[in-house]
Amino acid sequence: MSSRNRGGGCLTAIAVVASILVFAGGAVLLYLIATNSSLPLPQSSLEEQGEAELGPKSFEEYSWEELSEISKLISAAASDEEGREVASVWGVGVGDTRSVALKDGRQAIATVVGIRADALADGSGKAGITLMISPISVQTMNSTGTCDGGWEGSQLRSWLTSEGSALLPDDLLDCARAVSKTTNNVGELSDSNGVTQTSDVLWAFSLSEVCGPITIFVDEYGDDIWWRTDYIDYSLYDDVLSAEGEQYEFFKNEGVTCSSDPNDTLLLSYDNAAVAWWYRSAFPSSQAYGESSYFYQAMSTGYPCTIAEPNTEAGVVVGVCL
Repeated sequence: MSSRNRGGGCLTAIAVVASILVFAGGAVLLYLIATNSSLPLPQSSLEEQGEAELGPKSFEEYSWEELSEISKLISAAASDEEGREVASVWGVGVGDTRSVALKDGRQAIATVVGIRADALADGSGKAGITLMISPISVQTMNSTGTCDGGWEGSQLRSWLTSEGSALLPDDLLDCARAVSKTTNNVGELSDSNGVTQTSDVLWAFSLSEVCGPITIFVDEYGDDIWWRTDYIDYSLYDDVLSAEGEQYEFFKNEGVTCSSDPNDTLLLSYDNAAVAWWYRSAFPSSQAYGESSYFYQAMSTGYPCTIAEPNTEAGVVVGVCL
C-alpha cells in the first residue's frame, strides 16, 4: 500500500522501486526494474513529505488528497487492466474500507466498490476510484410520494447537493469528481432507450449497480406474453432496470443478486440500528401493482430488493468518485 509520482533522478527511482518491491512484488514491479522505471508519486506527497516518508501506507492512512492523486493516476492509465495494476501497486483494492467522520458527529464507512468503473461527466475518461459511503442520514425519496421524474427530479438528489453534502468532510468533497449516472429519469417506463444520464457528485446506487442484471419481472410473471399478463411484455421493465449501470466489482465479488446477499454485504445500519436504504431506481411499471409510485430499496434485513413508497424514510447510502 504505497503512493508514487514520476520521480526525478536515478537515486530516487531506485529507492522508490526498492520500497515497492518489499511491499508488493509481482510482475508489474519486475517490469519496472527491468525497464529502470519509477512509479509516479502524488504531487501532494512530494510537497508535504520528505522522501524518507514515502513508504507504503494502508488504505485508511492516506489523506483524501493523496487518494485523489492516486485515483488520477489510475484514471490516466492506458487501459482498465493497467489502471488496476496501478491501483494494486498503490495498495488500493476493491473492498478496502476506512471510516468517515461526518460533521454531525456520526461515523460512516467508505468502501472501494470499483476501479475505473464510472465515466467522468466532463468526458475526460474514467474516475479512478468509486466509493460507497454507508448511510449518512435517513430521508424520503420524495415527500410527495411520486416517482415521476425518477432520480433526476427527486428531492433526495436535491438534498444530496445541499444538506447531504454538508455532512461530509470538506477534504473529501474537495476531491470528489462529477460522473455520469445512467437512470430511468421518467418514472413509469417500458423502453430502455428512455434511460438518460445525469451529472452527479454524490448519488444513490441503482438496483443494477448493486445487484447486477435484473430479471425481477420475468421471474415473477414469466417471459411469455399471454392472457394472464394482458399481453404485457414484462421483460421490458427488466431491461429498463438493467440499463441503469453495470454491477460494481465489489458487489459482484460478494455474490449479491436481486435475491441473494450471502455475506450480508447490504445489511447496513444508521445510529446503530439496521436500516433499509434507497436505490435511485424508480419502479418502472404501474401494471404490476396498480397506480402507486415506488422506488427500490435494500431491506433493513439486508435482503437486496424491495419497493417502497417515495414518501417513506430510508437510509441514504452515498456513491462518490475520486
